[in-house]
Amino acid sequence: MAATHAPDAPRDRARTAGDDDGAVIRFDHVHKAYDESAPARRGRDDRPATGAAVDDLSFSVRRGELLAVVGPSGCGKSTTLRMANRLVEPTSGRIFLDGEDVTQVDPVALRRRIGYVIQEVGLFPHRTVGQNVGTVPRLLGWDRARTTARTAELLGLVGLDPARYARRYPHQLSGGERQRVGVARALAGGPPVLLMDEPFGAVDPVGRRRLQNEFLRVHRELGTTVMLVTHDVDEAVRLADRVLVLSRGAHVEQLAGPLEVVARPASPAVADLVGGGRTTRLLGLGGLDRRDLWPLTAADADAPRVPLTADLGEVLAELVGAPAGRVVLTDGGRDAGAADATVLLTGLRRLVDHTPRDGAVA
Repeated sequence: MAATHAPDAPRDRARTAGDDDGAVIRFDHVHKAYDESAPARRGRDDRPATGAAVDDLSFSVRRGELLAVVGPSGCGKSTTLRMANRLVEPTSGRIFLDGEDVTQVDPVALRRRIGYVIQEVGLFPHRTVGQNVGTVPRLLGWDRARTTARTAELLGLVGLDPARYARRYPHQLSGGERQRVGVARALAGGPPVLLMDEPFGAVDPVGRRRLQNEFLRVHRELGTTVMLVTHDVDEAVRLADRVLVLSRGAHVEQLAGPLEVVARPASPAVADLVGGGRTTRLLGLGGLDRRDLWPLTAADADAPRVPLTADLGEVLAELVGAPAGRVVLTDGGRDAGAADATVLLTGLRRLVDHTPRDGAVA
């Protein structure tokens, strides 16, 4: 998989949770309790806990970024997401969309401004694919020609030929195809914000990777602000510009770029979540620099070729099968130099050493 950003410029532009520059979504001391009368539990570090699903949560999502929200089951991830479009009402605190307090606007009108994708997709079974995608444009009062054109544009964007798919019904589609239609429907009205709750969780592993690649392409093309909830740390690291790690009660353990979260967990809770796959995840977050490479020799003529834009994991995969233990990195079709295990380790060390240290929030 091609890296979302250049491998020699790690995808880690994190600031602190209090940094609201360019914020499109902002949570300000948000609290959600389903039963305020419930007895208090013991929280982290044996401190009294409120029993709230979300307890005093503050963070922001910047314009155009993809923020992934991860954490253990029951930590308040989905509740947090659903408060952004008022499918769940906060008990207290404020949530802003482009500077407007969402609790002060009509919830139906609000949801037409925010795309929403869930694991089960939720397509209308009695409507065609085209009719499903055109749902929000019709509610917004678009005429038929504009709705049809937008539907065709979005189906094409998510990799579904409008001529083949627009007249089909959901039951005629595979799980991955239904998920693509769900994304197209969520984007049809041109919302500035897209909320996604485990959007690829019901798809098989191969289809899941394909959908992730497709969605990264769509996100790059449209620049939509995305808040994505997932239980899969690998998915969060792979897709996100920043990762918000929550613990029980939606306490912020860390808000940082994926490289920072993997390389420098801010707390034991984050380290436990990242688990034993830290090195494997780091391999997918950076690449080699020309300065790392060995000069070419005659023995490299038959070595495997790997693009210089490849991530460290892709280089490692080729190294494992290379007869001489070396691969040649190419740039624009020309050989740039050779890499072996020592070079790969150099790239990995540089990646960790250059990880920003100011993105962690305990």
